[in-house]
Amino acid sequence: MNTTTRILPLALTLMLLLSGCASYHVRQGNRLYDQLAYNSAIVEYQKALGKKSFPQAQIRLAECYRQTNDLSRAEEAYAKVMELSQAEPKHRLAYAQILMRSGKYDQAKNYFEQYLGSNPTDAQAQKLRQSCDSITQWKVDSAKYTVEASKLNQAGSNFSPVWYRDGVVFVSDRNEKSKTYAWTGRPFLDLYYSKKDAQGNYGMAMPLQGDVNGLYHEGPASFTGAGDSTMIFTRNNYMKKKVHKSEEDVVILQLYQATRSDTAFRKVEGLPFNSSEYSTGHPSLSQDGNTMYFASDMPGGQGGTDIYVVKKENGAWGKPQNLGAKVNTPYNEMFPLWFKDSVLYFSSEGHYGMGGLDVFWTQPQGTDWTEPRNMGYPLNTSYDDFGMALNAEGNEGLISSNRNSQNTRQDQIYSFTINDLRFTLEGIAVEKQSQLPLEGVSVELTNKKTGEKERVITGADGKFFFKLNPNTDYTVVGSKDSYFTNTEPVSTVGKNRSENMFVKLKLELEQIIVNKPIVLENIYYDLDKYDIRPDAAVGLDKLVAIMQDNPEISIELSSHTDSRADDRYNMILSQRRAESAVNYIVSRGIDASRITAKGYGETMLVNECANKVNCTEEQHQANRRTEFKVTAMGKKL
Repeated sequence: MNTTTRILPLALTLMLLLSGCASYHVRQGNRLYDQLAYNSAIVEYQKALGKKSFPQAQIRLAECYRQTNDLSRAEEAYAKVMELSQAEPKHRLAYAQILMRSGKYDQAKNYFEQYLGSNPTDAQAQKLRQSCDSITQWKVDSAKYTVEASKLNQAGSNFSPVWYRDGVVFVSDRNEKSKTYAWTGRPFLDLYYSKKDAQGNYGMAMPLQGDVNGLYHEGPASFTGAGDSTMIFTRNNYMKKKVHKSEEDVVILQLYQATRSDTAFRKVEGLPFNSSEYSTGHPSLSQDGNTMYFASDMPGGQGGTDIYVVKKENGAWGKPQNLGAKVNTPYNEMFPLWFKDSVLYFSSEGHYGMGGLDVFWTQPQGTDWTEPRNMGYPLNTSYDDFGMALNAEGNEGLISSNRNSQNTRQDQIYSFTINDLRFTLEGIAVEKQSQLPLEGVSVELTNKKTGEKERVITGADGKFFFKLNPNTDYTVVGSKDSYFTNTEPVSTVGKNRSENMFVKLKLELEQIIVNKPIVLENIYYDLDKYDIRPDAAVGLDKLVAIMQDNPEISIELSSHTDSRADDRYNMILSQRRAESAVNYIVSRGIDASRITAKGYGETMLVNECANKVNCTEEQHQANRRTEFKVTAMGKKL
């Protein structure tokens, strides 16, 4: 018998069995996928794809990895999707976003551009594409934050910390005895409390006591009232073990209120604007508890989840208001923090960012909001960064993130410090001629934006130091009896502290010696003219500034010519030039009683170039000069 005829039917039978088995796993995967049981669906799709190629199963496997935040596997799976003929533009967009979240910006740009080739009017995708070119901008002041993993973390995810009494409440799925959430394959979320000791160390986190933690998800919370006695928190739509589903058979999130009795929270009740058809969550209360910001995907928003605000009216919550397109985008905005009733922090996927959720801040501006500002790296990363808590001073806090690239499925809490990003002005006052340090100089720094002033007196080393705000212009004024006061501009506009935290300044002070001539540079006149040219005005303005800075001095302004003309003519011309210069100075606000004009003609040459002596043009130029000298001096004020 021909053995080939025996083997072929067996092989065909085996192929049919494998194909049927693979199809079964695809059907199981699809069922679980439709139930949002992504973690379980992954197993079924993997089994199916291990036996046979199923394009739709490959696409859904990639999406399961994305939905469970398994970025490395999502990236690998979507790379395979890109090779399929069934790949659609939306898949290229999803792949671009995953690459962006993994910090692979050049690759992400390529797939954003492919997507935009099919959807050129998608403004949100254009913004994400542009964000890939702005990463260095977010990293400019990377020294601004010090970020490190918090000791609040244990196994599983931990996120959304909020200050509560003398510790912190946060969300965690660490209870391994809890029911399993099919989406993630991890336990359902509960609220935990950790008390901080006198040394600032967090103690063992324990489930929040009372009727709060139940069978399903309990999430981000906010506290108000005397001693934080009232809590608004997020949980699945259930009460007393009775679950309520939407028309789409989904158990959505809602906001609930609970009141503390002794150490436990009781009297749990839903807020009046909750609905079984959309989610509400992530509350943040004002200091008086009468205003609340929260996230919701209720109809009428910008898309995804948006930030809303609701106020209490006569003791009852009113109608929520969407914060509008300045804050919300077609993507997700969530995890608001209303800080000291003045600054709104929130996380967004839709504003210019580094990838995933980034933290932004904005402030009320009339009936709208200022343009949201990215908080920058390393508070933000290419991963999801959200759920922030700030201390009362606003200089340190806690933030949630899945930035641990070894396991992006887990969110962790990180502590951060906002470092003093002011620049340091490092200056020295010196005597102009000798360049030696000058003691006893009063140095005054003025913030030109706010008008605020600071003042120090130099010691024997002549040094002085000030802290300078970013993007700010200042003036530094140095004054000392018997010295000309000197004013110098200082600016941090356009400077990056991560590149150079110091601003250097040498403040030169020249000693005032009565009747000692001082040449004013660059005071030129046209031939046989005495009117003030624009270039001469620049030099005279410097003398105006000297007189403004030194109101205790009176001066003589003198004009000198060279010897090439009639002596009498030169005397008259120099006098007219001196008077013209004095008139200009007086026109700039200097009291005429403080300044006199004197023309010396060619009577005070500084070299040997007298009448009938052959000299170079440079030598003659040295004699054509404008000088001033102090003729009287009072005490500095």
